[in-house]
Amino acid sequence: MLPLIVHPHGGPYGVRDWDEYDDMVQLLANRGYAVVQPNFRGSGGFGESFELLGNGQIGRAMQDDLDDVVAHLVEQGTVDPERVCILGSSYGGFAALWGAIRNPEIYRCAVSFAGVTHFERQLHFNRDFLFGRNRGRWWDRVDGDQTNFDLDDVSPAVQVSRLTRPVLLVHGEEDNVVPYDQYELMVSRAQSAGVELETLSFEEAGHGFDKPEDEQAYYDAVVDFLVRHNPAD
Repeated sequence: MLPLIVHPHGGPYGVRDWDEYDDMVQLLANRGYAVVQPNFRGSGGFGESFELLGNGQIGRAMQDDLDDVVAHLVEQGTVDPERVCILGSSYGGFAALWGAIRNPEIYRCAVSFAGVTHFERQLHFNRDFLFGRNRGRWWDRVDGDQTNFDLDDVSPAVQVSRLTRPVLLVHGEEDNVVPYDQYELMVSRAQSAGVELETLSFEEAGHGFDKPEDEQAYYDAVVDFLVRHNPAD
């Protein structure tokens, strides 16, 4: 059975993964990992009703879909349930952090690049982050039809004291989509809670990489982290 990397996409609303070349996926597959890219509820390309299933489900049913993919692959006998990690960027970075916090019985480690760590602060910074402009009433997409949904309940920086799995937290200091203070807040809250994180920041990177040497350093860090915490052999 293969070790597995769950690789959720960013967005999340209206965005999807396609069956096409991806640098990170190829890198991980080359190192011996099975990689799955779930188009969880709220993703685009599967009709409006499927996208609307994500309303009010950040960190909840949207996260359940990732867990269900793992369970399905385990049931098929494809992957080793003891060797599953989760890795993502932007919203996918949030999903990686939240997976490790919420379901340590499933994920033995997580890698987050430019991930949201505190949703209230992120949405005050940029209300268009989750779904772009002109996509309906933004709060309806976050809250759905619930009146008791508190984003703090699914924000990694708020819930970091629950973290028991290794995490590699990575961010670009020039990020103007998910600001660098999301990274700084997670680091600060983890230190206050006595929780250890592995961290890496890039002075000249934004919500992606402009310098090839920075991108290479990120890939090297990911491979090293996985070798130590979820080895492929």
